[in-house]
Amino acid sequence: MAVEPEFDSEIMNYYSNNDNESFFEIDGPKQMKCCFQDLDLFSPGDKGIQLQISHKHYKKSFKRVVSVIVAVEKLKTILAPCSPSSLATLFSFIFEEELIDCEDVYKCDAVVQSLNCRLRDIDQKCLVLSGPCELQALYLNGQNIDQQVVFSMVFVQGEVTQEKIPVALGLKGNSLYLSCVMVDGKPTLQLETVDPKLYPRKNMEKRFVFNKLQIKDKLEFESAEYPNWYISTSQMDEMPVFLGNKRGGQDITDFIMEEVMS
Repeated sequence: MAVEPEFDSEIMNYYSNNDNESFFEIDGPKQMKCCFQDLDLFSPGDKGIQLQISHKHYKKSFKRVVSVIVAVEKLKTILAPCSPSSLATLFSFIFEEELIDCEDVYKCDAVVQSLNCRLRDIDQKCLVLSGPCELQALYLNGQNIDQQVVFSMVFVQGEVTQEKIPVALGLKGNSLYLSCVMVDGKPTLQLETVDPKLYPRKNMEKRFVFNKLQIKDKLEFESAEYPNWYISTSQMDEMPVFLGNKRGGQDITDFIMEEVMS
């Protein structure tokens, strides 16, 4: 709820002595000031409306409050008396109220943590890029071992418990991320191209998010978009990596991770 500030002489004098200046730091919260000029409500020579925006943190909260203080220097000579109701009527013609959700902005701006790794299924099949947008699981040895892809595992926003950690899996040095979409009524794993200027980020779309579950030295990756569907491989060699819903059966859902130094 907005509280209308009282424009006492000290505030008005402060703004009178700081015309047309921009500043970013004062004693206290970060602030920014700007002026709206050339309004029809003011006669030539008026300095306009000075707008001060301050960002404050509430205790025990990540939310911020934006308080707007409007100093009207010339209204005292135009409106007599300058009552709060008169100002409210005037401001309704100048400002348009708009609700802004800042929470998602701060999530997107959060620092993204990641690690580089290779993944093999428990049958020791490696994951390689086959074609432009498909992963295959196959046996590699000797010189071919370098064909396996290196993942950039990004720790993202989501439900975190002792059993699972939300992550996104991108291909290092590439703009491809594993994502889960519905194709012909069935959850399907795909490699999706993203804008490298926007990704990775902390608040990833749900189709990119996998819940990493670890049991001893084995990992499973459950789709956050489609619970109980897991990144899977076939017991056969040189088959595509896919999204399956059979744990402990013919499909392989357990993986071993090898961390790679950057």
